[in-house]
Amino acid sequence: MSIENKPNMWIINMLLIPIRFFTRNRSKIVIERNDTLHMEPPYIILSNHVNNWDPLILNSYVKEPISFIAADPLFRNPFLKRILNYVGAIPKMKFKNDTSTIRGVLKAKKHNRVIGIFPEGNRNWDGDTEPLIYSTAKLVKLLDIPVVVATIRGGHLTHPRWADKHRKGLISISYKKEWDQGAFSNDSPDVINQKLTEALYHNEMEWQSEIASEYQGKNLANYLERLLFVCPHCRIPGQLHSHDDLFECQSCDYTVRYTLLGNFEEVTHPIYYSTPRDWNKWQLEFLKETLLDPDWQQNWNEAMQDHVKLFISWDNEPFRLISKGDLKWNNKTITFNGDNQEQYAFAFRDLEGINIQFHHKLDFFYENQFYRIVFYQPNTSAYKWLMAIKTAQALESKQTKEVIS
Repeated sequence: MSIENKPNMWIINMLLIPIRFFTRNRSKIVIERNDTLHMEPPYIILSNHVNNWDPLILNSYVKEPISFIAADPLFRNPFLKRILNYVGAIPKMKFKNDTSTIRGVLKAKKHNRVIGIFPEGNRNWDGDTEPLIYSTAKLVKLLDIPVVVATIRGGHLTHPRWADKHRKGLISISYKKEWDQGAFSNDSPDVINQKLTEALYHNEMEWQSEIASEYQGKNLANYLERLLFVCPHCRIPGQLHSHDDLFECQSCDYTVRYTLLGNFEEVTHPIYYSTPRDWNKWQLEFLKETLLDPDWQQNWNEAMQDHVKLFISWDNEPFRLISKGDLKWNNKTITFNGDNQEQYAFAFRDLEGINIQFHHKLDFFYENQFYRIVFYQPNTSAYKWLMAIKTAQALESKQTKEVIS
C-alpha cells in the first residue's frame, strides 16, 4: 500500500476496533465534538501531541484512515516501516527542511486522503502545547483544504512523557472544523502561524484545575527527573530523584509528593511550584541565566555527565551501535568517550535537527551524519541535554549578533 492507495477499510476497522476497546478500557474517553463525521476528504487534522497513542486514538473516531506525517527515524525500523507504508504515513525529518514531505502531502491531497499533522513536532513534556513548527503554516496555505483542529485533553495526565506507566483517567477529545478551503488565501505565513498557535494551544494543568479529575496509578512520581533537573530550594542541578510518589533532592532534602491530580503536595518544605509545568518553566529560565555563568560552570559540568549508547545511521538504514560511553558537557561542545576508545566531539553550532524520540533517544545531524544518543539508564534525562544544548545555541547566537551589531 501507499499514499495513493487507501488501506482496505475492512482491515483498518479490524485494527481500530480492538484499539478502541483497549483505549476505552484503560481510559475514560469522551468525544466532546466530532465535525469529521460529516466531512469528506481531502482535509487536514491538526492536533496537539501528548501521548504515544495519539495517532491511533484520533483515527479511532474518524471514518477515513488518516495519512499522518510521521518521524523519519520510525521508518528506519523495518517492521514499523511496513506498517507505516501500508497506512500511507508520510516520513518527515524532525526540525529539518524536507522537500519529500511536501511532495508526500501534495500526493495525499491529490488522492483524497485525510492528512494528520502534529505541528509541535514532538510530544510535549509538561502538558503545555509547545511552539509550532513554522513550516506548518506554509503547508496549510499550500494545501488549501479544510482544516480540523483536534484537541486532546487529559492525554498528558494519563501518561506524561517522562513516566513509564499509564494512569487511568479522563481523556476528552474534540474535532472542530476551524477553517474551510480558501480561508487562508489572503493571509501571510506569519498570520496563519498565529491563528494555528491560538487554535491549538492547550494548557493541561489549567484544564485540570477546572475539572479536578483523578488519574489512578502506581508509583506516580517515578522518573520525574527525566523532566525536572534543577531543585528550586538549593538550585543545584542533577540532584533530583524519584521513588513511588515522592520526588526529592539528594543535595538539600527538598521533597514533594506527586498526587492523583498531577500536582505537588508539601512534604519537607513549602511548595515552590505546584505543578511540573510551573517547575519546568522556572528551571528553563534558570538554565538561561546560569548555563554560561562561570560561577555555575562546575555545577553544570557535574550535572551533565551520563553513560549512554551512541548510534549512527547512513542512507535511511537502521541505526548501528558505535559504542557505549561517557557523554560530557562543556559550553560549546558535547563529547563522547566510547568504552571502545572511540572519541567524538559535537560542536553545538553544527548540530542540526536535534530532537528527542520517545523520552530517551536524542537524535541529531552532524556533518551530514545522522546520530542517536540513547540514555539507556532509566533515571537519566535526555530532555536535560536537549534543553541545555538549545539554550547554549541560542545564547551563542545572541552573543554573535551582539558582536556583529
